[in-house]
Amino acid sequence: MIKMMAAACRRPGMTHAEYLAYVQHVHGGLSTENPVTLRRYVQNHVFDAAFGTHAEPTHSLMVARDSVTELCWDNPQDMAATFAHEHVRTKVGPDGANFSDTNTALSLVVMEAEQAVASPGAGRGAKVLHFLRAELGLPLPTFFERWAMAHRRALDGTPEAAAALRRCVHNRQLPEFNEMLAYFGGKDAPIYEGVASLWFDNVFSVGAFRAYENAMLEINADPTTAFYRPVHSFFLYAVEVPIYERRQT
Repeated sequence: MIKMMAAACRRPGMTHAEYLAYVQHVHGGLSTENPVTLRRYVQNHVFDAAFGTHAEPTHSLMVARDSVTELCWDNPQDMAATFAHEHVRTKVGPDGANFSDTNTALSLVVMEAEQAVASPGAGRGAKVLHFLRAELGLPLPTFFERWAMAHRRALDGTPEAAAALRRCVHNRQLPEFNEMLAYFGGKDAPIYEGVASLWFDNVFSVGAFRAYENAMLEINADPTTAFYRPVHSFFLYAVEVPIYERRQT
């Protein structure tokens, strides 16, 4: 399976609630009129977030992110067919200007890599999306390897997070598809090498992510295990909203 993720900010003059209502019911409905080759479509509606680190006097990133879209296909050919389809080109794509500040859109194409957790479960109540910029000069395979190692060590060192976390997926960048990212706008936005998706039971237990994040920061502070740039990274607390899933035949 291949997936495109897009973190969007609402257009000027629109409230967060108006944005979420539009993107779910209007844009989501428009998209599902003809899903073409799409396998799954999920929206993550953001309710809280943090950007950068406490060490920064001011934010170095655009802080507003209202939702994260996840679009999944069986293969790259299906992804290309969807974006080439007339319905997507003439209706779905142009509708983005009605709700999204397209200049600040941030997207990446990824493959999922499931990570082990101590207490697996459904975890449909709340989700964390942790966007990571790789350490400068670090090859992608090394970044992915150190990221997975840091996940294991962070859970070992934080029993409260290990008890609360129900699922973890590392969404690993596929750089060969970076030229496609202009579809969502944000042509000058940074391209992130990875996004961790972490599921929790509810909006109260999602706070256990903070202990996990602190453990990751400590691991990352060691030059021998460093893998990402915290100043250019951020995380979002969200509720997952399924929009479409193709029926299996």
